[in-house]
Amino acid sequence: MAKTTGIAQFSKGSSDIYKIDPRQLFIKPNWNMREESPELEAHIDMLAQSIAEIGVKEPITVRMEEGKLWVINGHCRTRAAMRAIEHYKADIKTVPVQAEDRYANDADLVLSQIIRNAGKPLTTMEQAKVFKKLLDMGWNQGDIAKKVGMSGGRISQILDLLSMPASVQNAVIAGHVSPSLAQQTVKAADTPAQAAQVLQAAVDAAVSEGRKVKPADLGNQSGNLKTILKECFENSDIDCSDEIITNGIVSIDMPVEDWMKVRKLLEL
Repeated sequence: MAKTTGIAQFSKGSSDIYKIDPRQLFIKPNWNMREESPELEAHIDMLAQSIAEIGVKEPITVRMEEGKLWVINGHCRTRAAMRAIEHYKADIKTVPVQAEDRYANDADLVLSQIIRNAGKPLTTMEQAKVFKKLLDMGWNQGDIAKKVGMSGGRISQILDLLSMPASVQNAVIAGHVSPSLAQQTVKAADTPAQAAQVLQAAVDAAVSEGRKVKPADLGNQSGNLKTILKECFENSDIDCSDEIITNGIVSIDMPVEDWMKVRKLLEL
């Protein structure tokens, strides 16, 4: 009889879907782009309770390296299966596992976290980490946009999240503020430190009331373009007489600090 090799040596049966003891699955550090958060923790716990009742239904994708099975897709299911065993005392002997595409490279596997995600969708911040990792692997934003079905502008917008101050990123990851509102606040502030300070105060107030930050919590620092532009123009001397309008030119004398703020908002 031929010696069994590869994933099959761990299996309790034979087919394209293998039955593997979840204790034999390993999660590689920094591979999965999930951010630890109360929302993720709640998702895994809910999934664990379901798995304790009905088992794992969607196969976990693995790669075999140096005699170990490393999870490529299905990190939440793997963690939930172990929680079902350890916390909910579920009698789970095996979970369904499939091998990765043998022709897939590392970039394909990183990208699969978005395009083949069968569980909880990645958050915008988690998508940003996937895109950044692909850029580090030599991809360009155009390639990423085509693969995930997004515009190049949207890819850039998502990647911009990674340039925000760490405290602002943490507020987004924790679900206290939306990615778009956080970005608007950073762009509207004079400095990243000021944005972080304004957002932290808004987060503290919102969390004390058990809700997320709203634009109104941030006042004029919320990045409300209309409000900020209105203030800048109110501080300006505008010559819009009939004669000026007839000539097709409006003259605006704007304080330099307001002009710089407008330029920053409009990315001029």
